[in-house]
Amino acid sequence: MDTYQAVIFDLGKVVFDLSFNNVFRHWASASGQPIDAIKSRFQFDAFFDEFEKGEVSNKEFRAEISRRLNLTLTDAEFDEGWCALYLDAYEGINELLGSLKNQFQLVALTNTNSIHARVWKVTYRESLSYFDKVFCSHELKTRKPEQQAYQCVLDYLGARPEQTIFLDDSQLNTAGATALGIETILVKSQPQMRTDLRALLRLN
Repeated sequence: MDTYQAVIFDLGKVVFDLSFNNVFRHWASASGQPIDAIKSRFQFDAFFDEFEKGEVSNKEFRAEISRRLNLTLTDAEFDEGWCALYLDAYEGINELLGSLKNQFQLVALTNTNSIHARVWKVTYRESLSYFDKVFCSHELKTRKPEQQAYQCVLDYLGARPEQTIFLDDSQLNTAGATALGIETILVKSQPQMRTDLRALLRLN
């Protein structure tokens, strides 16, 4: 078997923590509605997917979500809530990325949108600096688990699927990569991720 050439990281729940409950809590407080009402009406549906592929503008997204959730917020208030999900980078992640960068090509592939990207690109600047490139769904016009998303990364790396490892916290997304022949790690916790990565890369 060929040795691995590159490692592809998801970002949220892999490099840094996040919680959409913070978004719903913020919007509930701003609108005076119960958080359960906000949470139950928000759907990660086809419209959300289209937003993450850059097919829906920020203005259209704000308007439709506000309609669904009965929000009457300014753009700034809406965005503040939408970006409230970001928590800390995981302890030790920068050291891990730094050690991997000495031996492998490192890139990230994330499903995201232009409102969120304004925040995480700044908040996690140090962690992101270890990646040669960060591929964002709204810029690629495709998102995981669509095969085109992974293929864009493979083309950039100049690597065959079997020469790469992809880490993601979503089983749907790891399945999409596996279908292309990419080795995957389904991230359930930081210790498990590190153990599986060491085993695949035969690191001490």
